[in-house]
Amino acid sequence: MFYIDIITMKKDLVFFGIQWSGKWTQADLLLKDFPNYKYLEPGQIFRALTSNKNIISDHITERMSQWKMLDDSLAFDLFNMYGHLLSSKSKMLLDWFPRSLPQMYYFLSKESKHKRDFIGVHFYLSKEKAIERLLKRAKEQWRKDDTKKSITKRLNTFEKETLPVIEYFEKIDKLITIDADQDVNLIYKDLLKQLKKHWAM
Repeated sequence: MFYIDIITMKKDLVFFGIQWSGKWTQADLLLKDFPNYKYLEPGQIFRALTSNKNIISDHITERMSQWKMLDDSLAFDLFNMYGHLLSSKSKMLLDWFPRSLPQMYYFLSKESKHKRDFIGVHFYLSKEKAIERLLKRAKEQWRKDDTKKSITKRLNTFEKETLPVIEYFEKIDKLITIDADQDVNLIYKDLLKQLKKHWAM
């Protein structure tokens, strides 16, 4: 296993990737090797909130049923709570935040205010490959809502809302790109190798 001394892991990480690009799997591997990282994936939390019937769950359910992004204000509040819970030695591992330009500017302002540093990681998977993987999952798990039309709509939202964030991170030299169309262990090895390069800059 390619190894990085935990002492050198000094930056917050922001994971980007089209749906089914394997971000969660890579986050899970990283968290096992580097426990100072604390994970936040807003989608998991918002989905959990829909388990009870209330005004908040109704709003989230409605937005999700329309394949729309949730309000930035909800994401901001969740991010603030997350930041409040971090210890001084903890580092952020963010998945699906920031997802839009307003969220990105909010994130950047918080990083600057608290004098933190960060790097984005884009797990690149082509749209065609993502559709192929998602349709396969739909067939294996009998997910009737995962039609080609609904999948394409979700991926189009990613391209419209999140791709500009990725491009901005690249513009300010805060992005590394990983080929997500390979074996899980090779992806992780590539991730650690690229992180080490960036930490050495």
